[in-house]
Amino acid sequence: MPTSNQMLSLIVPDELKDDVVDQLMTLECISGFNLDRMKGYSKAHSHFNINEQVEGYRALNRFEIIHSNADEDLILLSLKEICHTAQVRYWISPITSSGHF
Repeated sequence: MPTSNQMLSLIVPDELKDDVVDQLMTLECISGFNLDRMKGYSKAHSHFNINEQVEGYRALNRFEIIHSNADEDLILLSLKEICHTAQVRYWISPITSSGHF
């Protein structure tokens, strides 16, 4: 099967952001990543703290990591070590085209 690229999207709470950055920087199989702040809304407020419940959202961080599908298991295993306790949500999307202008 030919190697192709895909994008891992990872939604991380503030308290894990720096740990995820540090972990991603150690992975030689990725050349970089994007990081954005976002507001997460949920109908399940039980995991929100009091301030988040009042505001109606939780401050989160979205990482976007383009990588080879051959490196998927390595990246997920590496992130699982630090993210499993927070039940971090992720998904992987195929990339049909990419490049630079």
